[in-house]
Amino acid sequence: MTYLSRLLKVGSMTESLGVYVPTTVLRQVLGVGRMLLFVYLLQEAGYGLWGLGVAIFTLASSLVTLGSHHGLVRYVSFHEARGQLQEFYRRMRWRVLACAAVLTVAAFAGSDVITRMVMVSRSGAADYHQQLRICRAALANAALLGLYHNMLGFLVGMRRYRVVSVLELLFAVLFTALGIAAILAAPEVVALLAAHFIALAVVFVAGMFLLHRAVKSLDEGVPSGPGRSRISDPESDTAELDVASPPPDMEKTDSIQEESSLDGFFARVLRFGFIAALAGFLWQGAGYVSFLLTSRRYGQAQAGVFFAFLPLGQSIMVLANAARAVIFAHVAKIWETGEHKPAIFILETAYKALVIGTMSLTVLLYVTSPAWVKVLPEGFREGLTLLGGLLLFFQASIHLALLNSLARLHERPIVVALGPLVGGVVIVVLAQWWMERYGPAGAALAAGVGMYAGMMVVSLAYFLTVRVRLHMSTYFVLAVPIMLLLPLWEIGLVWIAVLFVTISTTWMLNSRQKRIIGSSIRRIYGRIGLIKRPRFGASEA
Repeated sequence: MTYLSRLLKVGSMTESLGVYVPTTVLRQVLGVGRMLLFVYLLQEAGYGLWGLGVAIFTLASSLVTLGSHHGLVRYVSFHEARGQLQEFYRRMRWRVLACAAVLTVAAFAGSDVITRMVMVSRSGAADYHQQLRICRAALANAALLGLYHNMLGFLVGMRRYRVVSVLELLFAVLFTALGIAAILAAPEVVALLAAHFIALAVVFVAGMFLLHRAVKSLDEGVPSGPGRSRISDPESDTAELDVASPPPDMEKTDSIQEESSLDGFFARVLRFGFIAALAGFLWQGAGYVSFLLTSRRYGQAQAGVFFAFLPLGQSIMVLANAARAVIFAHVAKIWETGEHKPAIFILETAYKALVIGTMSLTVLLYVTSPAWVKVLPEGFREGLTLLGGLLLFFQASIHLALLNSLARLHERPIVVALGPLVGGVVIVVLAQWWMERYGPAGAALAAGVGMYAGMMVVSLAYFLTVRVRLHMSTYFVLAVPIMLLLPLWEIGLVWIAVLFVTISTTWMLNSRQKRIIGSSIRRIYGRIGLIKRPRFGASEA
């Protein structure tokens, strides 16, 4: 098998996790290192302007293609299961490109308005023409980033996680090298945005070649790896998760929908994708609203301090999203074969494992913060008071994974938008109140409490409305992030107690769920070489 064939091969869920999650960890390590270098090279005000540019291209990228990448992740498996994937790909690519071109031109036409709304602060310290150039450079990045997300969305829907891992790691390395070179050559945010655009363009071209080959491989009869429809197949994705023999109540439920034609497919993708993109926009907006309020009220220097602490909790969330994306793609594949109850069982088990792992990392990061904050330049260290609220925000966002996954499976993307919408409203209200009392720390605290409130209200309402049957321990898991409001020393003790109950009892995780998670962890570690797996038939020592 050639290297390209191995790269394009579809693996099981644990194989995909074993590739994608470690790669994501490496990317986040590079990202944190890059952040430290940029902090030292740009200082507070320059890093604040960079943060505003990032906010613009992050928010705009989800809109320039009307969220079609969300629809692709959902419907690629739908069309693949019906043998329509090649035609689906051919019809989608030009429509997405046309959509991005039209909306990008509109965004550039409104760049002056965007600059005044997002970048101008009360202090008026920064040059307006400089801010306008930054805004336009950020919009150019947004256009390319929107297309890049569509490319990745198609690959993720096809479960080509080896390709996705290589592309994302390549971008992280390229942008780190080009970004440092750009700042050293011309210490301006526009130069850094140009480096980001170049790195993105190189990876996008390479990715489109690989995507074309992946789709073409289906015509050439290249095996797509495990994924036979019945869950009882010992080689299926779920067999790798030790669920090859589901409990008696986990029988096939709803029959799969009748094979549909591709007529109206683009409208269907956009209908789902736009609402999902609106949800993403609202979530990202909720994440940036406290940062933008800080910038507008206190200027770019304070915004730079705020933005320096965002990547810390964001790194854990990106890691969680990597795992969630793999899980959802495989769960969706099972769901599309009509295996609804087994799909939900896998989803709930994976959700608990995801929360326990990410919360452990969050608590460790928070408890050790007085020590590692000394790595930052002195002017940034005061931002330690922001950390609790920001970590709560990202943990609440991670906890939305269960709601989001269920809503996507039910094809109700509007539900995905409600959590960040409610949370964003609460954030704005609380920020206006708490910033008067606590300054930028009040904005960070408002972000955490507001998003947690939105997550809990919408999640509980949806679960009760659609009558989702969840164990009491799952509701306890939903409540876990609130402990980040405790004093620093108490958080570690409480979380140790939670881990003890999880490991020593079957209340949080029953024996079957523990066996699934343990088996999956051993397989993932084996995939990345941390555990040497014995070969069948080998004699024991």
